[in-house]
Amino acid sequence: MTAKSKNAMEFFNTDFTVFGAPGRYIQGVGVLDLVGLCCATLASTAVLLCDKTVAGLIEGRVVASCRSAGVALSVIDFNGEIDASTGPSLARSIDAATKPIIIAAGGGRTIDAGKALRDEVGGALLTLPTVASNDSPTSKNYVLYDADHRLIAVRHMPSNPDFVLVDTALIAGSPKAFFLAGLGDAIAKKFEADRCFAAGGPTMFRARSTRTARAIANECYRQLILNAADAYSVAGSGNPTEAFDAAVEAMILMAGLAFENGGLSIAHALTRGLSNVRGACKAPHGLQVAYGLLVQLQLEGNGYPDDLLALYQATGLPTSLVDLSLVDVSDDDLLTIAEPSALVAHTANFSRPVTAQDLMFAMSAVEARFSRQNDVNAASQSYGQTQQTA
Repeated sequence: MTAKSKNAMEFFNTDFTVFGAPGRYIQGVGVLDLVGLCCATLASTAVLLCDKTVAGLIEGRVVASCRSAGVALSVIDFNGEIDASTGPSLARSIDAATKPIIIAAGGGRTIDAGKALRDEVGGALLTLPTVASNDSPTSKNYVLYDADHRLIAVRHMPSNPDFVLVDTALIAGSPKAFFLAGLGDAIAKKFEADRCFAAGGPTMFRARSTRTARAIANECYRQLILNAADAYSVAGSGNPTEAFDAAVEAMILMAGLAFENGGLSIAHALTRGLSNVRGACKAPHGLQVAYGLLVQLQLEGNGYPDDLLALYQATGLPTSLVDLSLVDVSDDDLLTIAEPSALVAHTANFSRPVTAQDLMFAMSAVEARFSRQNDVNAASQSYGQTQQTA
């Protein structure tokens, strides 16, 4: 199936439930060395897409694995941005007639580039994440950005990746900041799936959410509450623990299945506006989502779960726009975030209609409660009063 047939999925609608997943998900220490065997089940040629940093980490082992499995391998150095030209540009650098399996290795940007290439030429796709910063490895969708790294479109492959290989030793060696971004992205999935299910809204398959997806989203949340803080403490060490293994499975596999099949809501919708505002636009996607979740919970009006707030505190997930590097938050900033976010389709996956003004009020309430700048100001004021009394 090629990009030309992707519209075959247009017949799906919210009268149906649809569940999609990668062909095979394999996780564990040393999984990287299985890449050749996996490729050999699908094609006799392969293309490894990665940047120079990732190539230094994995290229030798991928080359050896493919050679051992009888798979001819070529390597493409990818260092570009993801925009509408990415797929066609990469397609010109390969021999598409040989139908090579595309191995997209690295972080979210390179994996999305691999999806754009696969969407252009067809064939099979193997994703090989080297960080746990997002749940892109399992999904069929990928995002495009403009020159200022503002999200401009979400595209969809006809099907999910054929293989996902998650080497936990490799991921445990990546910087803690990547793990934190992945945690922020994943922790919201339960709450978003709940809202989408209740609203009867469409998922990434343009269909109604399945009960299975909600069960996965709930288990994703449970595993992160149980394990993410301990996992974060060893992130970057290169030594995965049982807690790290559980957290990575939740952040990549469970979160990926949950968001595609369970749907998204306010937490993800807000990233559209956050990408337009100073300071916050530079924050990783997952940290934007973590903040967006608090705004969603504020809109729901049922309070904030104690275990969730404890996880935010233990790991340093952002609880305010100040934490996302937007200092001196103004009404204009809130409006800049709220207006485009209110127009995103995910925003409709909620218990009631949500306007830009609703989002502004909710963000103001989150800032009032959680902003560390407010804590600093309060502490400063208290100190000044103490000094005057003394």
